[in-house]
Amino acid sequence: MQKEPLKDGTIEAYRAGYKDLDRIWSVLSKTCGLSDAEYWSLLMIREGALTQHEISERLFMSKQTVNSAFRQLVKKGLVRLKAQEDNLRVKQIVLTEEGERFSRQYIDDMLRLEERVWMELPAEERVLLTRLTRKYNGLLNAELQKHLK
Repeated sequence: MQKEPLKDGTIEAYRAGYKDLDRIWSVLSKTCGLSDAEYWSLLMIREGALTQHEISERLFMSKQTVNSAFRQLVKKGLVRLKAQEDNLRVKQIVLTEEGERFSRQYIDDMLRLEERVWMELPAEERVLLTRLTRKYNGLLNAELQKHLK
């Protein structure tokens, strides 16, 4: 028995779309042998993030999840952690030579793929999608904050 397609404009259809996008990103991370947290951490490094704390904040992931991802990235030889001179407790993330090669091959390739797909949308749709996503996220966050008080 085939399920009825979800009606556009419903929260269920939005959630299904969001989950599908999340699944696609998960497939991308798996194709290069990384967990989702490892993949997103490398992507954040490519975008200039320097510490695990910064990555944790930007990805809204727990420090434990990011720390575990970095243990694996170190084990795979893709990154090394180096103490900052002004604060020895804070470790700066440095891509190894292998990590640079891996990131160019997989992370940068996926970013180019995403950019190609993004550019297939007309400019007005890209703007609208961005604005509506921000608006929805802002409204949902505001409601969550009220709920948590």
